[in-house]
Amino acid sequence: MNKEKGSKRKLSSDASSDEDEDSEFVYFEEESDSEPEINCDKWDNCRIVKFNYPKICTGYHLMPTCSPNPDENPNKKVKLLAEIRTNLLDGDFMKEFQNAWNKNKGFNSNETEIIVDPFKVCVIRNFLDNPHLLNDVRQEFNDIDWNLRSMDLYEFSQSKDLKHLSEHACINSVYQFLQNDVMKWVAALTGLTLTHISATCSAYSNTDYLLVHDDQREDRMVAFILYLTGPEGWDESKGGALQLLNKDSDCQPSQIVHSILPANAQFVFFPVASDSYHQVSEVTSLGDSRLSINGWFHTKVPPVYDTPSFKSYPDGLFGEKQYKAIDFDSDLSSWLTDGYLECDVISEIHEYFEEHSEISLKNFLREEPFNELSQLLDSNSLSWVKIGPPNRHCYEVAKTNDLPIVVDRFLRLFQSKQMFSLLGRLTGLELNQNKASMKFELQKWTPGCYSLLGDYDWYDKKQLDLIIHFGCKCNSDVCGARTLYVTTDEQVQDALITLEPEENNLNLIYRDTARFTKYFSKLSRCRCFYTLICSYTE
Repeated sequence: MNKEKGSKRKLSSDASSDEDEDSEFVYFEEESDSEPEINCDKWDNCRIVKFNYPKICTGYHLMPTCSPNPDENPNKKVKLLAEIRTNLLDGDFMKEFQNAWNKNKGFNSNETEIIVDPFKVCVIRNFLDNPHLLNDVRQEFNDIDWNLRSMDLYEFSQSKDLKHLSEHACINSVYQFLQNDVMKWVAALTGLTLTHISATCSAYSNTDYLLVHDDQREDRMVAFILYLTGPEGWDESKGGALQLLNKDSDCQPSQIVHSILPANAQFVFFPVASDSYHQVSEVTSLGDSRLSINGWFHTKVPPVYDTPSFKSYPDGLFGEKQYKAIDFDSDLSSWLTDGYLECDVISEIHEYFEEHSEISLKNFLREEPFNELSQLLDSNSLSWVKIGPPNRHCYEVAKTNDLPIVVDRFLRLFQSKQMFSLLGRLTGLELNQNKASMKFELQKWTPGCYSLLGDYDWYDKKQLDLIIHFGCKCNSDVCGARTLYVTTDEQVQDALITLEPEENNLNLIYRDTARFTKYFSKLSRCRCFYTLICSYTE
């Protein structure tokens, strides 16, 4: 177990464009716990990112002696300014598009597609009339400062808002293009009132991802992505697809029904809505990065969204069901490794826990019951149910109504009066009182699983978390899947405790903060592990 304490970091919530002096209203975006911050005062974990794309077109360097007029400089035919592909501005095309868009009909013409299921998305291939400009933009990606964005929802590299990158000529040119030409064009096509833009450069490298969310945040109206994947191209094996999810009967995100692969100079946009659930799948390419300029077109009056109701899995950690201590017809010494029941060892653990509020006890279970449990968990003798929805959780839990005898007794062990009493002695908590209770989940983790913070009231109760893993003999075989204990100070989340999945360690954490488990990478050597997690309340 790694325990890391750091100072809290404040990030600016200002994601708006500079206002004109005559503006009569204020653009704003409040902070969010589950969206990437696009403009912050302090850049932590800054890193230099090199993408190694060849610089094919240089554009104008805009010296006084170098006229931008190509007729005066026939060797300078490359345009610095971005332009929308000409036939996308054709009046007949725009009328046909508007008709399909307003009637929520599918559309496929002129390398432009309108997807209507599960929600309305427009995909335009070869969006630019001068795509060679993107070669220079990729080169400038090597020169900007990148911040590693790592939270429960995502992990990728991001620049500051483009309004702060004016010294990079090509990036600034694309920013002005999006802010002026593209925003007006999208507004004309969709009939939406768009007032200003926020945008950043994003780079998803090996194992980076963005999990399920809907982009709802104050005055965002339309989300957009301009891809810069480069001359190598992109295919499904590299991951990084924009994936669209449908919704279930409770209006919660459900299944992936459409995937949009990155393509150079491809432009994608969609209105932000209460059901615009999407994600960026994990990038699995070892030698290529998913590069884009992305952001939102905003509106003057923030839209009003309906928040769908959410029902937690009733028998799990976030449900209402509580378990009281039960009688158990087995002695703890038949389960626990020699030493953990000795008075001097218990006193030593208690002293450490009182000072640190956490401890990891190695090889907690005896070898024989641990090995037997491990074999049963890997067999087909348990039934599992998937926990969701995917904008909150994605893993499986064991159904407890028909368990193998050994597994059932193992779970009863942690519900027993003997275990309540032992945990009280180890931690100093009053767990031997009648009002003490617990919740638990026996979880199955495979690549692609995670558990997000969500809107659970983490500070409502202070609890003792107990976590023990099976099936991960070497934690270096697991990429991601760490359990983090964090404070939630608006946008800032500092990991106080980082718990690596390592089998047969009993981890005890007095939780007065929030907890989440990072995405389990598909590039992990470990393909499956199991976790028992219990939360005890005094």
